[in-house]
Amino acid sequence: MTPAENFDFANQYLQRVSPAIQQQNGFVVKFLGDGMMAVFPYDVEDAVRAGIAKIQVVNQFNAERVANGERPIELGIGIHTGHMMVGMIGEEKRLQGDAFSDNVNLTARIEGLNKFFRTSFIMSAETLARLSNPQQYAFRSLGRVIVKGRKTPIGLYEIFDGEPDELRAKKMDSLATYEAAQKHYAAGQLDEARVLFSEIVADNPADGPATMYLERIAEILAEGKPDFWDGVIVMTSK
Repeated sequence: MTPAENFDFANQYLQRVSPAIQQQNGFVVKFLGDGMMAVFPYDVEDAVRAGIAKIQVVNQFNAERVANGERPIELGIGIHTGHMMVGMIGEEKRLQGDAFSDNVNLTARIEGLNKFFRTSFIMSAETLARLSNPQQYAFRSLGRVIVKGRKTPIGLYEIFDGEPDELRAKKMDSLATYEAAQKHYAAGQLDEARVLFSEIVADNPADGPATMYLERIAEILAEGKPDFWDGVIVMTSK
């Protein structure tokens, strides 16, 4: 795209998805190009509902783009829960909002993992623990990950409520198989995990996490499984 087309696209996108933040009691701290940092001070549920709404809005946006002969877009949402300080930074003639905390940095890392897991929406185990009724959402474990810059693993979960109906239905149908495969992987039973992930991918090639794990298992088995195994994925890049 030309520079002008880039600005037009970013503004079209942000104008569509930003209301989902405001409608769920959140506010945008700042825009980051075609992304944003938003905080939800009242309830974890607000953030989760806003994320689902954003994905649904993008699904509608993509339908319009495809109808106009344009490429559909993908997005990544990361949610984490913890303390932070929100305020203004800058100097007398130029101020902007910002949020400071290790939790902010971790949230950015979580958002970036959507490309690795081939997902659209990831929340941390800390966020899941704060949900009053988590079973009202469609979610599944992505395992434990050590993100770049940290030494301890965090539990991550994919939320797929906002996915197109067919993909969401397939993920729900394979949920028991997927969870069993995750348990085998965590226990180091890679052959058993590979069989189950293969079943999922055969029925649904668009299942990003199952595909990622299947490829990862193939790499580990080809190189030789390490003697020490805890199932944790260590990220070496952002």
